[in-house]
Amino acid sequence: MANGAVRSRSVGSAGRYLLTCGTIYRHAWDDRPAEAMLVDNGRISWSGARGEAPAADRVIDLGGGTVLPGMTDAHVHLLAVGQARQQVSAIAPDIRSRDDYLQRLTSTSQGMPAGAWLFGGDVNEQLWPEKRMPDRAALDAAVPDRPVLLRRFCGHVAMLNSAALQALNLNAESAGTAGVELDRDGGALTGIARERAAEFVFRAAPRPPDRQIARATRQVINDLSRLGVTAAVDAAVGFTFGFEPEWNFWQLLHEEGDLPLRLGFMAQIDPATAKALSLAPVRDPWWQLCTLKIFVDGIIGARTAAMSRRYHDTDGSGYLMHEPAEIRKFVQAGHDQGWQIAAHAIGDLAIDAIMDAIAAAQSGRSRNGLRHRIEHFGLPDPSAFRRAADLGVLVATQPSFISRMGDSWPIALGDRHHRCFPALSLIEAGLCLAGSSDAPTGELSPWAGIQSFVTRRAASGQPSGPHEALSVRQAIHAYTSGGAIAMGHDAWRGTLHTGMAADFALLDRDPLSCSVDDLASITARLTVADGRAMHDPDGIL
Repeated sequence: MANGAVRSRSVGSAGRYLLTCGTIYRHAWDDRPAEAMLVDNGRISWSGARGEAPAADRVIDLGGGTVLPGMTDAHVHLLAVGQARQQVSAIAPDIRSRDDYLQRLTSTSQGMPAGAWLFGGDVNEQLWPEKRMPDRAALDAAVPDRPVLLRRFCGHVAMLNSAALQALNLNAESAGTAGVELDRDGGALTGIARERAAEFVFRAAPRPPDRQIARATRQVINDLSRLGVTAAVDAAVGFTFGFEPEWNFWQLLHEEGDLPLRLGFMAQIDPATAKALSLAPVRDPWWQLCTLKIFVDGIIGARTAAMSRRYHDTDGSGYLMHEPAEIRKFVQAGHDQGWQIAAHAIGDLAIDAIMDAIAAAQSGRSRNGLRHRIEHFGLPDPSAFRRAADLGVLVATQPSFISRMGDSWPIALGDRHHRCFPALSLIEAGLCLAGSSDAPTGELSPWAGIQSFVTRRAASGQPSGPHEALSVRQAIHAYTSGGAIAMGHDAWRGTLHTGMAADFALLDRDPLSCSVDDLASITARLTVADGRAMHDPDGIL
């Protein structure tokens, strides 16, 4: 599989036009917003008072609307969101318990062809009174006659019935070979697979046709555009079906064209595999593959995030997915080949391990503008903030995790839960903070993330780390400038200063004056990238 030529979009096809009669925030800290803005050849060529505006080919009256720089989702699983939408969802309004979901699986199965697999997603047992995932026994009782495979909303845990285990040739003897270690109870498989075992299961199960995947993924991309997003990073090509089939699928979607977002990709492969596949870092304004992804640990929900202290409700403390020497080898090789490394690290042990590896790589060769990323930075030791800043690390965090998971963190972490997923401490340490969704784990909308940054409220309304709350301006900065920095685009997009790319959104309300409770429901009336309308339902542009 070769790198292939990158087909960039044409620049400057939108002509020269003036936006006027609006409130135009050129950046998050703009306390004297412009009334008008001139776009010329895909770039911002002027902004200021309406009465001083230069001539233009067209004049667009914003009707008092609010304009912001385009948002970036710095960490999202676009393909996985599309797949989750096609599965039997566990978060429908009428599903309030595990039994409700099992009954939904039963009724869905009854209308399916014989032998077809039944896939379910969005399972979050913490929302149910039982606080238990459906295991093999429960799934066998609900659907005994066809393979059933469920995906926890985090993507790190799979649940299978006996028919699915049999279809994948997994039994008490075979499970445990080649790293496929499933949960057991007295030696018997429970049908629960975590981390590498879950990854094996998802890749081994049947997958939909590429065209069906393409349609579902394109819809997710369009939905982001409707929210004012102009760029996104797919955070692990290979997370669902494996790297090669997923990258081939993305190439297909790229050839079809007309995607409304600037896209970046993290390849979930090691540097040796990248080299064997003739892949090298590629940067392009619309399509870039310059990042390799490594999972250093797991997640809090599965008790697999690597902590220095044991979990509050178990004897375990999680674990690293690789030996420290292997992590260092991965980072060193990627660094030497010019790849940006993006490391999933949630527990403090994992964060320290990846920073050790980054420091070792940089000691041998300066970064020369290459800034590595830590994804999540979930529960760092207090010393980690300054060290990460000294290393030039970029942090992509997911504020909507607070609303989706915050009520479960005290169960797992006890008093430590208020330190989970910091934000303000990162900024105060001088780190670049990039906002992201990690959808389908978090909320797809950046506005839900911005609201969570500001309120730090769990679903129950309880505060979670209120000392880490951001202002609305700080939160917007994380999704505009912070996201552009994370993608290496900050020299030419992320603000609406003169000379920058004309990537912006006209919103249905002003986030700097509306109620905090209304932030999550903000949408875009118009989304523009490179000066061209990507979402324009009312024909404004």
